Amino acid sequence: MHRILWLATALAFSQSTPWEQMLDSQKNVQQYLIRCARRITDNAARELSSKDTWEAVRAKRLEEMRDMLGLLPWPARTPLNIKVTRVLDKGSYTIENIAFESMPKVYVTGNLYLPKQRQGRVPAIVYVCGHSYSPQGDKVQYQRHGISLARNGYAAFILDSIQIAETFALHHGVHSQNLYDWYARGYTPAGVEVWNAMRAIDYLVTRPEVDAARIGMTGRSGGAAMSWFTAAVDPRVKVVAPVMGISTYAANVEDNTQKGHCDCMFAINSELHDMMHQGALIAPRPLLMMHGKKDTLFPVKGYEEFERTVGNLYNSYGARESFGNIVVDTGHEDSDFLREKAIRWFDKHLMHVENRKLDMDYSNAPPEQLAVFADNPPKDALNYRVHETFTAHAPSSTYKSAADWERRRAELLPAIRKILRDTGEPFPIRLEVQKPKEITGKLPAVVYVASDGEDAAYIAQTLAPVQRRGAAVRATVWPRGVGEAPWPKTTWTHMLRNAMHTGQTVDSMRLQDVLAAVRQVREMPDVDPARITVMGRGISAALALYAAIVDPAIAQVLLQDPPSSHTEGPLFLNILRYTDLPEAAALLAPRRLNFYGHIPAAYEYTKNVYSLLGKTDHVFLTLDIGATVFGRYDHNFASGQ
Repeated sequence: MHRILWLATALAFSQSTPWEQMLDSQKNVQQYLIRCARRITDNAARELSSKDTWEAVRAKRLEEMRDMLGLLPWPARTPLNIKVTRVLDKGSYTIENIAFESMPKVYVTGNLYLPKQRQGRVPAIVYVCGHSYSPQGDKVQYQRHGISLARNGYAAFILDSIQIAETFALHHGVHSQNLYDWYARGYTPAGVEVWNAMRAIDYLVTRPEVDAARIGMTGRSGGAAMSWFTAAVDPRVKVVAPVMGISTYAANVEDNTQKGHCDCMFAINSELHDMMHQGALIAPRPLLMMHGKKDTLFPVKGYEEFERTVGNLYNSYGARESFGNIVVDTGHEDSDFLREKAIRWFDKHLMHVENRKLDMDYSNAPPEQLAVFADNPPKDALNYRVHETFTAHAPSSTYKSAADWERRRAELLPAIRKILRDTGEPFPIRLEVQKPKEITGKLPAVVYVASDGEDAAYIAQTLAPVQRRGAAVRATVWPRGVGEAPWPKTTWTHMLRNAMHTGQTVDSMRLQDVLAAVRQVREMPDVDPARITVMGRGISAALALYAAIVDPAIAQVLLQDPPSSHTEGPLFLNILRYTDLPEAAALLAPRRLNFYGHIPAAYEYTKNVYSLLGKTDHVFLTLDIGATVFGRYDHNFASGQ
């Protein structure tokens, strides 16, 4: 036997240590993602270059934005079940402590500030909070905004974020709470926050004090993000003033800003939008941005590029006076100065007055006065499970005929191919190949997808039964970041979150490496391209499965301890909106689907589909990898054979 190292570049993996290989992989993937993000931002800039180029794609991008937030279709507008639990009289204004259900048993808490002196209906501002911790919700930390708005003639509804509210829910699932399946679910808490804000508007427009035609929105940090997203998808928001909450993906990925960001700051970028699209979807409605020069979460180069591109788009609409960017010499901070600038922006575009004397004095109420539920949040609240239900896909159907399944297959395959699309950019892969010394004719081949921590000696032992059975080509691919020394968990998480910004995940990138390895093996002159087996263990087994789904020329797969659901992995953006592993495995039919050692119970679903196609025997339990590679699907042979 002899070994050959096949690589997409000349990187000498065989001469470097596992630690050096890991560091090289980390650097290569970081640079790759930076290039992907730059392409996304550049493509967005081309779309936004004029009113005409943007209007040609605007409706499509709006639908995509809704989808990336989990709002396509819209959730049902179920009864709000408004509860006003307390009214505070503060002299020139009142505060109502309000709860409503944006979805059944998903409670939103907030404070509605109303000016007492009104001449007719007044404009209303939805204030969405950034992350400021308080047992009574983050609304109590931002009450100065509600007070200032009310003292200057506005109704102001300050909403708790779901992360810091009087009912428990989460914002940091991928960031720090090990809920990586959010990406597979296509879930971002931004979707729930936007829906909460939209339902708040549903309520505001029913209030006799509020002019439904004059709705504005503002907030800082996470609240800025919700202002962007809500105004982008809800045209009822006529004027918006987000404070410290925008950049470009090119700048964000280059500076790795995600490490400081909550998951709520981003849509699931499956449609390859840039953050500039959010501004374009608002245009030409009045939009005032505010940023800090020292804000490391939103790089200067990012918001400056955003300002140039989106500002030019506003020019194209003839609406340059409706767009602005105020930059202050601070970090990621709120200030009295910015609070006043937001009100003056609303004055100009909602009240149509400028430079009036504003009353900016405020005196905060004790936090406990602003609590909606006091110490008794509703026991039936489902806020804590909203990440499981918001984008939930109904369980896969049980099909009654082969024709039913073929219709489903025709529907599902294009969706999966879109989710797993290749960026088209070559990437260095580590591929080790072993061949017999004497080769006669074309040989079967097995491509083993390595997992974290597996070394060459372990894999050689795993594939030894193939060598004992006969002449075959044995190849091992280590997808990016996989090796004897795998990426540290922090690195993996950073890569995952940056990859999401570019419409990918770590696993979808690794799948492209597997597919590239299979293509290289198939092109070897000694390999029979009709007899290629792809196999792996755990998550890598599922990558082998998806390689065969995407590449119909792969003859068969062999799975060892595969996961039973994408909640365990692999993580592909939005995959659980469409299917789960047992149904995806059925897409392989009628090709052979082999399990080593045992078949997990969830794959009974897969066997049923094979049965509909008359190929029950093509789902096979093997205890001999070599026999399977050489096409033997029985157990009627001697152990020593």
